[in-house]
Amino acid sequence: MLRLANPTNGLINLRRLGEPASIWPGNVKSANDWFSSKFPVQAQVFGSPFLEQHRVGPDSETIITPLAPNLDFLAACLGGDVRLGHRVIYYAGELQFYFFDPRDQMFHPTTTDKMGNLLRSLLARCAAEVKGEGHLVNVFHTFRADAVVKAVINRAKSILEADPEFFGVKSPHQRAAGPELHQRLARVFAEKMLEAAPDSILTVGQTYALFNQFAQSKNLPAIKRRDFKSLMAEVIREAYDLGVRNDLMNAETQKQQCGWLGLRPAAGA
Repeated sequence: MLRLANPTNGLINLRRLGEPASIWPGNVKSANDWFSSKFPVQAQVFGSPFLEQHRVGPDSETIITPLAPNLDFLAACLGGDVRLGHRVIYYAGELQFYFFDPRDQMFHPTTTDKMGNLLRSLLARCAAEVKGEGHLVNVFHTFRADAVVKAVINRAKSILEADPEFFGVKSPHQRAAGPELHQRLARVFAEKMLEAAPDSILTVGQTYALFNQFAQSKNLPAIKRRDFKSLMAEVIREAYDLGVRNDLMNAETQKQQCGWLGLRPAAGA
């Protein structure tokens, strides 16, 4: 603790940002205590939520006033509480925040405005539950100002940033919408809906129609044809070691067409 002499009110104690108080039920006496009890992991990693001033009042009571917020800690709080199944990540490639919804086990996009509202609600709840005039002024008003909230959200972009492959094809993380959904489906499609067959011809057009039917059965939207060929070419090459050919002859029209030689729809597809 840093101690500064005060000739009127005794001692002023400034708790270092890196020294969160020990918290147990009934010991929540400050904004630091409140946030540290709600987010103990973040407190251990990033230190105390606020720089607080402790001074002795005229009746020998301790008056605790938060002086400045720890932006790193508050930004980490926006990441949610994993104990409750809550999680927020920042996907830098899309400049987008996502939150995990336990109801469908998927990540959904959210806005910076909603992130700001979450932070303001946490600060307001803290101010309401912790007694003391010092908390009501800074925690409820000053730290909820647009400039502070914006600074916390900007800090959250780096603290909550996810790996570039967070939503990758082989990742266990899923979101409600994203190009990887069709990429993952294409792998399942190639395995379950196609089969190797010497001398058989499967055109890109046939495969595209069959794939969109399969996607519809999984409640996914149809993929655009311009995106389908390159996606399916990579998947089929990996699964069957077959490349796309542009010289396949249509027996009926006697015209060349694009597709795969040695592949056909699986029985029952």
